Amino acid sequence: QQRALDVTANNVANANTVGFRADRAAFDEALANAGARTAQPPSLRYVVADRITTDNAPGALRTTGNPYDLALDGDGFFVLATPQGERYTRAGSFLTGADGVLRTPDGIELVAEGDSHARIRIPDGARDVTVGSDGTVSADGETVGRVRIVSFADAATVGKEGESRFTSVARPQSAPVTTGIVQGAVETSNVNPITGLNELITVTRLFDSFQRVIRTFAD
Repeated sequence: QQRALDVTANNVANANTVGFRADRAAFDEALANAGARTAQPPSLRYVVADRITTDNAPGALRTTGNPYDLALDGDGFFVLATPQGERYTRAGSFLTGADGVLRTPDGIELVAEGDSHARIRIPDGARDVTVGSDGTVSADGETVGRVRIVSFADAATVGKEGESRFTSVARPQSAPVTTGIVQGAVETSNVNPITGLNELITVTRLFDSFQRVIRTFAD
C-alpha cells in the first residue's frame, strides 16, 4: 500500500503534465512460506507489489493555437535526441532555438525523418509555419523537413524515463499510417483528476487501516 500510495500520488501530481501517462501498481499473490526455513500454514498467503506498469491510454487533445505545439492522434512517439541517446515522448510542446531548430522547452532537439542527425530548422523570419497530418513541416510554403514518428511492436519494451519521456531496448518502427499530427494542440495527461483523487483517498484509508492493525498487534 505504501508503493500504491506513492504511484497514485505521482499520478495526481502530474494530472496537468503534457504527455504524461499514468503508472499502475500491479499486485501478485505469493505463498508466504516460499523459501521459508520453517513450515508455514499452506493457506497463508500475502500480496506483493510485483511491478509498475504504464497506462498507455491516450490523453485528450487540448487546442493551444501555438503552431509549434504538436499532438499525436494515434499510436506512436516523437523522437528526441538526448545526450543519452534517442528518447521518445508524447509531449509535443516545442519551440525554436536561436538556430531555428525545433526542440523541447529544456533544449532537447526534435528528430526529423532521415539520418540520426536530421533536424527540422525553421528559417529566420518565416511567417507561416504549417505541419501536415503526415508530419511534413513547411515554412512560407517551402518544405523544411518531416517530423519522425515511431512506435513499438511490444509496449512492454517501453519504459518511463522521467514524467513524459520513454526509452526502449527494442528497435523502433515506423508509426501506423493511421497516426497523424494535429498542429496547434497538445496531448494532455491521461490522468483523470477526479478519479485520481478518489484513488488517492482510497489508498490512503487502506494504508491507515493497515497501520492501525500493526499497532494493535504491536500493543
